[in-house]
Amino acid sequence: MFYLNEEFAQSFDGADPFKTLRAMEGNIHRQFNSRKTFQFFLNGKSYFAKLHTGVGWAEILKNILQFRLPIVGAGNEWRAIHRLQELDIATLNPVAYGSRGINPACRESFIITEELCNTVSLEDFCKSWKQDPPDPRLRRQLIKEIARISKTLHRNGVCHRDYYLCHFLLHKDQISIIKLSLIDLHRALVKTKLARRWIIKDIAGLYYSSMNLGLTKRDLLRFIRHYSASGLRMSLTRDNALWQRVELRAQRMYENLGPSI
Repeated sequence: MFYLNEEFAQSFDGADPFKTLRAMEGNIHRQFNSRKTFQFFLNGKSYFAKLHTGVGWAEILKNILQFRLPIVGAGNEWRAIHRLQELDIATLNPVAYGSRGINPACRESFIITEELCNTVSLEDFCKSWKQDPPDPRLRRQLIKEIARISKTLHRNGVCHRDYYLCHFLLHKDQISIIKLSLIDLHRALVKTKLARRWIIKDIAGLYYSSMNLGLTKRDLLRFIRHYSASGLRMSLTRDNALWQRVELRAQRMYENLGPSI
């Protein structure tokens, strides 16, 4: 499958997109054995490309034996982005995608997205909160919006799997309204209905990444109230086991990994 928007179709002009992207020079942000992420410019606009090469059967089997879902290409992120767009959750804008090869161990794929300009990650935006607390109204708005995004994802069968503050981008030109874009969806899980363990994984990751921000108990309860369809009191009673497991998992992450900020 291939998709190129008009600008990239004209730029590639019938050439093999894989060869064209491999030959491009750009600012490399991440590089692993089977995946490379780099930034480049086309017609004065900034883009990010992720190139996936075959992960090999050894990597696939290792993930299966560890009860993890193997990611074998850019298709997972392509589908997740479109699912978030259907759910009216701001995310990346994909402009090109391609995949070739039947064998999942050798499949090649790529995805190109526009750079989200004039944004800052919530990790960077919030890292000084403990020493320099923000305006209470801004903090309440951010908690409410993160809870709304989380609820929408999980009620509609989407688990991010790397659900940390660093993957929320705050649009700096809309701070008075609060617009957050969720990025880095290459491991996202999209199902009809999520098992509870996936919900716990996401929320625990989010909680872990916010532990050093000086959040109060009231802030945490505010998140639960906006996340839960049944309201705070009912959620604390009915979903008590879920919130206890979230707390336990986040604390273990903190003990094993140390502070994220």
